[in-house]
Amino acid sequence: MVFRALDTETNQPVAVKVLNGDIADQDQYVLRLWREAQSLAALWGASVVQVHEFDTDERGFVYMVMELLEGEPLDVHLYELESFGDRMNPARVIQVLEPVAHALGVAHTKGIIHRDVKPPNIFLVDEVVGGGTRLMDFGLAKTPDFEEITDVGMIAGSPSYIAPEIWNSAPFDHRVDIYSFGAVVFRMLAGQPPFVAHSTLELYEQATKAPRPRLTDFRRELAPAIDTWVSRALSIDAQYRYGSMSQVWSEFLEAMTHSDTPSLRAYRSTQSRR
Repeated sequence: MVFRALDTETNQPVAVKVLNGDIADQDQYVLRLWREAQSLAALWGASVVQVHEFDTDERGFVYMVMELLEGEPLDVHLYELESFGDRMNPARVIQVLEPVAHALGVAHTKGIIHRDVKPPNIFLVDEVVGGGTRLMDFGLAKTPDFEEITDVGMIAGSPSYIAPEIWNSAPFDHRVDIYSFGAVVFRMLAGQPPFVAHSTLELYEQATKAPRPRLTDFRRELAPAIDTWVSRALSIDAQYRYGSMSQVWSEFLEAMTHSDTPSLRAYRSTQSRR
């Protein structure tokens, strides 16, 4: 449960995440909240939610005090656009995801793998309070002191955005985040995830075996270079995927520079004046 609260020392509003009574005594949920606090603290300043405190209250409930975010999750924003048959313009995609790419890159250098990169875990901060993007929910993160917290046979992550090796319960590394990041890019530009299925089994078959989809089938104004990027970012075999977030981001920007849309022209003009 997450509450809006007031920090009486700083007189600033904060968010307090508390494990509710039904699960507060279950070790895996305590460990998950602890792992999230530990990961966020390690990534302070890297466009993740800021953590102010992690402790246990007088009733024994574990809680985390963190930055209060004003705005909306990316999935809500995308749903609003898609409900009117619209999609995010390419320049806005770059603006929103640049901080996420940076945060994931920093996390990977520290041995932290998010494992659940998806639109609901990307938050768009309201311009009224400064704007920007935050990467949230490191509860499933794989950290250097990794201890598996999902039950045997359970899949960690969200089906539309998880890498084939996660589906297959195979060994994995930071490249699962690169796959998920690529799937988020696809959703933002295409208006739907890379694979759309009627059942979990069908989705599994597509994610682990089917040819990679082409973004230009959905956005004809984008250059073919973006399809090459998607193919590599969403590669079934992790060894053919991009090796780092810095590489996946620089190649994404390169692919987008080959496209000629009004928003991208404006974006390139802004960048050239810096």
